[in-house]
Amino acid sequence: MNMHSQRGFSLLELAISLAILALLSGGILKGREMIKSAKVQALSSDLNAIETAISGFESRYSGLPGDFEAANAAGLGDTAGNGNGLIDNNEAGHVFSQLALSGFIQGTFEATDLDQGDCPKSACLSTPFGGTYLVTNTVAGINTQPGALTIGLGNHISASQLAELDRKLDDGNPLNGSIQVENDDATLCVTDTKHWDEANNPLCHAVYTLR
Repeated sequence: MNMHSQRGFSLLELAISLAILALLSGGILKGREMIKSAKVQALSSDLNAIETAISGFESRYSGLPGDFEAANAAGLGDTAGNGNGLIDNNEAGHVFSQLALSGFIQGTFEATDLDQGDCPKSACLSTPFGGTYLVTNTVAGINTQPGALTIGLGNHISASQLAELDRKLDDGNPLNGSIQVENDDATLCVTDTKHWDEANNPLCHAVYTLR
């Protein structure tokens, strides 16, 4: 009877296998980081597009989307605001519907009265991170001016990604400038040295101030 000897892996073969595994793992991790950075870049582009759309709307209608008092007469749906120059909670759910119907953004949005909290995806543009943008004068960063017009960025973004966005568009400080942490999340998301807490990396609410 023929006996077949079994041979194990040599040290060289094991070393090559481990090296391949390391390269694959490193590639996966690098790929994940590239995806995260791509989402941050997409969010930055969205903010620029929303700001441009709002400016175009104001130039055409002499009013803010959502707050526009003559929206019904202008064919922007049954969503007229009170025309006080501020986008209040209820009006915030009409912003993207009016921007889309006026041709300044693409998509279909169902105008929704908002009392508080995040805007549903049916009414507001989705962020690359799974939340929605909220354009309003009632959501503030920790040191934004009272009544400032801001874009809420949702609650699905990690501190490290917000830090990257802040460094791209502003000063990297979550307590000042155009990118700020929301009041209620300051303790959770900001370190004592006034930086985004990238080490613990919690999910945070933040705002981008338009003016």
